[in-house]
Amino acid sequence: MIETLTEITLKTKAYWLIRLAKLFVCVLLFSPLPALSQNASNSAYSGLPKTSILVAGSGNTAFNAHFMNLLNRGLGDSADISTYTEDRILATPNALVITLGSNALSQVQQQRPRPAILALMISEALFAGYLHRTGAPSSAIYNHLPLLQQALLGHLILPQASRIALLARPGTEASYDSLIESLSHFDLEVRVFTVESNDVLIATLSRALTYGDFLLATPDEMIFNPRTIKHILLTTYRRNRIIIGPNRAFVGAGALASTFVPLHGVVAKVHEQLEAYSATGKLLPPAYPRNFAVEVNAQVARSLNIPVPAPDILEARLKEQLSELAKGLTHDAD
Repeated sequence: MIETLTEITLKTKAYWLIRLAKLFVCVLLFSPLPALSQNASNSAYSGLPKTSILVAGSGNTAFNAHFMNLLNRGLGDSADISTYTEDRILATPNALVITLGSNALSQVQQQRPRPAILALMISEALFAGYLHRTGAPSSAIYNHLPLLQQALLGHLILPQASRIALLARPGTEASYDSLIESLSHFDLEVRVFTVESNDVLIATLSRALTYGDFLLATPDEMIFNPRTIKHILLTTYRRNRIIIGPNRAFVGAGALASTFVPLHGVVAKVHEQLEAYSATGKLLPPAYPRNFAVEVNAQVARSLNIPVPAPDILEARLKEQLSELAKGLTHDAD
């Protein structure tokens, strides 16, 4: 069990509020990137025909420019990359449109004729509504990693934990059944607490924190968003509990830790999709990136007196656990 703190210091509260303000402008998945070798990337793509890529950006112009620069460095001469406009897609109907975020995806989906689309910075739940539309191919690289990874990360940080609390909207409870089943193999119990409305969010959260050793935050923006996160964080820490997930931005605001997808991992998946599209005119099925990293809020860990291993150590241990789990599932299937 987490060591009990009698009170959150005013200094720590101020830290959380400052970090919270950054959440409103924080771009999901924005992360420092390792240098990419231009020669290595060019050789990896040398066998592909040149493909036109149009990028429909998010509302953050700095991020859009950063991402397009990364694509140019990573894809080299295999792609002609420019900003999406309706005129450009009409002039190059075989281009692949990369959308950054749900708003960009919605905009491009309304284009007639609809172009081939690869959606980035979007959750599996949000993309589900576009998945089976007829016409040009579409696919996605999800930006939220599976909840199983987040839950196991929380267990690595709190190895004595045995119960996990999770908040969900009415009607979505059954979607967590597979997670509950998977975590049972690690002797972890999960209970889903239904948030009937925003008016009862904090009351429901309080009940959840009474049950769980930590709160597993989901990418459900109806529950976890900039309007609610301050109240969720303060309520959680007053109960001497921690939040794991749902992404890197929330760690900056005050969640203890989360897995996240570095942008170079996203570009690696774009590479795979581009290769398939260039060769066949089709896109691979939507998927999560294989590579991930771990982010930890050291200030929160110190405030709650929780010893947390370095992020790279947590990442290595988590990947080892997931590998062992995959081998176990394969063995069971055989």
